[in-house]
Amino acid sequence: MERLVADLKASILSALAGGSPGAWPDACPRCGCARVVRRGRGAGGSQRWLCRGCGRSFSASTGRVLALSKLPAATWASYVEGMAAGESLARLAARCGVCVKTSWFMRMRALEVMRSQLQPMRGGDGVSAQADELYLNESFSGRRSGMPREPHANGHGVRSRGISSLKVAVVTVVNDLGDCTAVLAARGRPGAEQIRAGLAPACVAGSEVSTDMHSSYAAPLSEAGAASHNRYGAADAGEDELGMVNALHERLRGFLWRFRGVSTRRLQRYLWWFCWEEQVRRSDASREAMLRSHVANGSYESTRRDLEEEPQPFWDFWESRDESDVSKLV
Repeated sequence: MERLVADLKASILSALAGGSPGAWPDACPRCGCARVVRRGRGAGGSQRWLCRGCGRSFSASTGRVLALSKLPAATWASYVEGMAAGESLARLAARCGVCVKTSWFMRMRALEVMRSQLQPMRGGDGVSAQADELYLNESFSGRRSGMPREPHANGHGVRSRGISSLKVAVVTVVNDLGDCTAVLAARGRPGAEQIRAGLAPACVAGSEVSTDMHSSYAAPLSEAGAASHNRYGAADAGEDELGMVNALHERLRGFLWRFRGVSTRRLQRYLWWFCWEEQVRRSDASREAMLRSHVANGSYESTRRDLEEEPQPFWDFWESRDESDVSKLV
């Protein structure tokens, strides 16, 4: 846990500081043009630059993850320390002297910092990987209007068991090096297209990959360059051939349980958090590699409005049903 706190705190402070203030930028953070020249200094004495491509000026902090934050670096350091320790949004808000809504938004920003530092999976000859889906109940937590069904109290009231249209599938991949990925891919059992999307961030080229008997893995794994594809059915359960991915699912369920219900529309962000924790705990990568500069200067893609208006995944399922169909499902 101490390593998690230290790494996350260093990540946030690095993003907040905007890197080395005197370093010549590789490219404009807005248009990506590499033709930049010096253009005076800002009010705080920081070096500003002019892009010859788009004609706009910028500083080292422009486009950074926390560039627009009005909170001081010490507040962010305190926040991520409590966040990594598992404190609730309310306790984090009290710790930092902000409201709960701001505390939630700070968490969303921190999760994007984690995503930017996720290292790619390693593959190749001699690496064994396992892939499988984890099915979770769909959650509308945090939604105040437009509910397609009556709300469930703390996740209770879901009558369906096993794989159903009321569950969402998270495609997970883990290898014997400790690398893993987790992608929210589909409602119910995913098809080949959803499996392909779920495997996109994973590296299985040249690796020996094991899955269950789900036939939709065959084509995507072949396209991804897997050296071999081993399929195991229920009769092979005693051999525990999918032990790595099953153990990953148990850890993921335990991780999500800490939050007492993660909304499906925010679920992918929490999957980034889980993969980041797995990376910190199990990867043999150095701390410097874990904290290396992230893509596109660490830009923050989602504004507060974007987060508030983020759509519910797989909403077309509910739009195609009438009230009688919904009552039968729930």
